[in-house]
Amino acid sequence: MKKQQIIKFSLILSVLSILIFSFTYFGSDIFSARTSAKQGFSENTTIGSFDVSNKSQDEATTYIQTKVDSWLTKAKIRLAYKGQNYQVNTTSFVFGVEDSVSSATSGAQNELFVHWEEGALNHLNLPSSIMAKLDTEKLTIKMQASAQKLIPEIEIKLQDFLPAEEPVIISRALVKLSSDVESELIEELVPIEILPDSMFSLAAYANENGQANLSASTFSQIGSALYQALLQSDISIVERHVSSQLPKNIELGYETKVDFSKNLDLKFYNPNDKPYKIELNLNGQELDVVVTGTQPIYEYKITATGKQEFKPRIINQYSPLLKQGQKSVQTEGIAGLLIKINREIYGENGELLKTEFISEDFYPPIHRVEVLPLAPAVIQADPDSTTGSDTVTVPGIEQNDSTPRQTSGTNPTVPASDVEQQQPNDNQANDDEHETDDGGLWGKPNEQPK
Repeated sequence: MKKQQIIKFSLILSVLSILIFSFTYFGSDIFSARTSAKQGFSENTTIGSFDVSNKSQDEATTYIQTKVDSWLTKAKIRLAYKGQNYQVNTTSFVFGVEDSVSSATSGAQNELFVHWEEGALNHLNLPSSIMAKLDTEKLTIKMQASAQKLIPEIEIKLQDFLPAEEPVIISRALVKLSSDVESELIEELVPIEILPDSMFSLAAYANENGQANLSASTFSQIGSALYQALLQSDISIVERHVSSQLPKNIELGYETKVDFSKNLDLKFYNPNDKPYKIELNLNGQELDVVVTGTQPIYEYKITATGKQEFKPRIINQYSPLLKQGQKSVQTEGIAGLLIKINREIYGENGELLKTEFISEDFYPPIHRVEVLPLAPAVIQADPDSTTGSDTVTVPGIEQNDSTPRQTSGTNPTVPASDVEQQQPNDNQANDDEHETDDGGLWGKPNEQPK
């Protein structure tokens, strides 16, 4: 009996000892935690990018959590690579606001704890060629450091987390130049460098290199070659013009009209974070344009659709200088043309991702002008004629109504009485002629003697 009482007393004593020890050891921490939660941080205390000076832990927690919630709702985060943007969902970021506040040191700069889940990369549809080479550890550190500052818009370039790439030939175009091109001046053109995220102007390039004196025809053919080569890349065309008629040496759909005197320029934009280099090589009478740079993510192909041809009309003009049966061609007719150019974008597995409309080029037809002789004389019926004969009206000759009409065929029949009446008149005319042969020497027959 005594042993049981001793055991019970010992257990009670042990429990009380444990309680006393626990209160002594943990009580100070609990009390200090409650006290510190009510006490404010001292001056110059920051957590992440937030100043929590003179704020209690509860106030600091509420203040930072409100900012974090707003950022998670409105923030825009994207990964950029070779002109392509991949949006990152903010739900992949987890913030430890309470832990950041509770572990913050008063009067110092403290870190805002944030964790980014690397698994979010699997939902961005990044090409496998990028995922295989991407340094995800460094990218995670960069993502978390950017999120700690709660920047509204964050853009991270993936090229900083990929190994360096060697430049390759992206596209090229070969254009046969016309005979009036200043070939010796083209050879002096320096290579073109298109800087990252910048626009290029052919006019500015010509002025910088002292080549603005080249003819409009020469620059038009250079511009056409550049345009054809750049269409096969992710370069964006900003400004481009076409002529009223397609030059014979330029392929339909790729012509570019350049004339600095008329403010006709060729401009294009490089959306990538890497530069492009364009070399102009003259091989005889052919201009070879080569575009080099880092390998694009996607493949670009140019397609021509909706080609139409408009036949020229024939316009007739008339000239009195040409004889019947002759014909002169003043202007040869040229058919009009219409074509649409599209750029197709293919993924790494050869699937068609997108089709971009580039341009619709229209060249109106030039009508054929033929010069013909004047139309032949017009024969009109004479309503007064009893024989059904016609009158010939010659353009440009005035007709006198008082002049007796000349009729075709046999002479009209005259009554015998009329002939007889006309005969004396004829004899009268002959007698008068004989009487006037003396020159009026003896005076006139009806003259009165003086």
